[in-house]
Order: sequence, then structure tokens, then C-alpha cells
Amino acid sequence: MKHRQSGFTLLEVMVALAIMAAIAVALTLLVSQVLDARRQLSEVREQSAEQLVVFLSRVDQQLTQLVVRQPQERGQAIGSSPLMLLNDNQELYWVAAGQWVLPTQDYASRLRLWRLQWHPQQQRLTLASSGLLDAAGEQQWTQVDELTGVTSLNWSYYRQGSWQTTLGGDFPRGLRLRIVWQDQQYERLVLLPEVMLIQPATPAAPAGQQSGAADE
Repeated sequence: MKHRQSGFTLLEVMVALAIMAAIAVALTLLVSQVLDARRQLSEVREQSAEQLVVFLSRVDQQLTQLVVRQPQERGQAIGSSPLMLLNDNQELYWVAAGQWVLPTQDYASRLRLWRLQWHPQQQRLTLASSGLLDAAGEQQWTQVDELTGVTSLNWSYYRQGSWQTTLGGDFPRGLRLRIVWQDQQYERLVLLPEVMLIQPATPAAPAGQQSGAADE
């Protein structure tokens, strides 16, 4: 009685290897075409103003949700206003209430500290956020977006019926950002929300001192 030999013949193995090689070549060409298409789309977007619009729209979204909340760093309050411009007018800080509740170490909050920072030497404008509003050490920043090719940046604030270049004084109703991006000047106007600033009350003099002053 004859037994049939199990396994593949050399011809079957060669045919299988040829099929696998053809499939691998086809997949390689497909992946290459997809990567080329993505690179071309990225180049087209970078050459247009879409990148600028997307970046500034993200900044607008956070500025319009500004809330009165003083963040801290190393145990000290950062600035004295809900909108703070620091480091030679190159960094803008504010706290905004987002749509989603996010975990921040040992608690959850909708509030995030935001920073819009211009890097003149690198010609970059970056948007970053932090959830540690009362950080005992340095803030832990997460970069959200960046815009490259920014060679100039200027701020203006709408207060008491006119545009002003200083942030001090009454809280502004509007914010104007002017930048030079890819050798073109652009302007963005943001309507800020109404905020109520509560000043600490002046401590009253003790009753004994008041009566003494009256007796004099």
C-alpha cells in the first residue's frame, strides 16, 4: 500500500512566494501614493491662509470663554488681571472654561490656563494650555498649536471707545491682534466677554478708633 507524501511541492512554494511578492509591491506602491498625496495636501495648506485661519480660530475660541480666575505659579499669583500680557508683550495669559471636564491630578475642572506666546527669533506663535491653575512649582504646559513664519506681532485693546496699546486700567471689551505672517499683514479682532472685577473692600477702622477720632 502506497502512502501519499504530505507537504508542498517546490512549484507550489515558488508560486506562493511570487504571489506574496506581488502583493507586497502593490501595497508599497499604494502606501507611497498615499504619503505623496498627504505631503502635497500639506504643502498646499501651508501655502494658503488656511493654517493661519485655523490657528487664530482656536485662539478666538479660548479668549471668548475667558473667566475671572487668577492662576498661581510657585505659590504666587500670575499678574493682577484676568487678561495678562507679560515678558515684553510677547506672552498673553488668560483662564478659559472649556466644554469638557478634564482631570487635573487630584481633581477635575473645566478651567484651563492658556498662553499665546511669540518667539521672535524662531518666528513662531504658539498656543499652549495648563490645567494646574494653582501650581506650587512651574506650570506644566501642553502645546496645542503653533504658527510658523510670524515676523511681527502687535496688540491693541478696545477700552472706553478707542483702541489702546496698553493693557492696564479697565478691562477691555475687545482685543486686536496684528501679525505679519509670510510677509503679509493680518488683523484679528476678538470680542471679549463681560467680566465683573471685584475689588477687596477697604478694612473699616476699629470702633474704638472711630469714636476717638470723633471725640477729638
